[in-house]
Amino acid sequence: MGRIIVVDDETDLFPVFKIKFRKEIDHGQIQFQFFTNGPEIINFMEKNPESDVKVVLLDLFLPGMSGIEVLKHLKSKNPKLKIYIFSASSQEEIRKEVMAAGADNFFPKPLNFQEIRKFLV
Repeated sequence: MGRIIVVDDETDLFPVFKIKFRKEIDHGQIQFQFFTNGPEIINFMEKNPESDVKVVLLDLFLPGMSGIEVLKHLKSKNPKLKIYIFSASSQEEIRKEVMAAGADNFFPKPLNFQEIRKFLV
């Protein structure tokens, strides 16, 4: 089973992931863990370097520390970690910036869970 971390300051999205991936969760294919800001995920990853984190889904606009800052920090510690950025801003310019910073993919909001599923399961 792989752990998938979702980082977003809008916590109303967290139960949606649990609903959309209920079957995979019930079958033990994936497990979600949720954080609301960059320092939380960075702290978790530093304290748990051997964790079974498979993917990090990261909001671009977070309070205090941007998604790009978090992305760069996590990739510097674990370059193989899959990190997908999502944002309500779907401008091509932002997508290019995110990908240039090292993101493995970019998803515009509202999230297309069928598309995301292809990268998680």
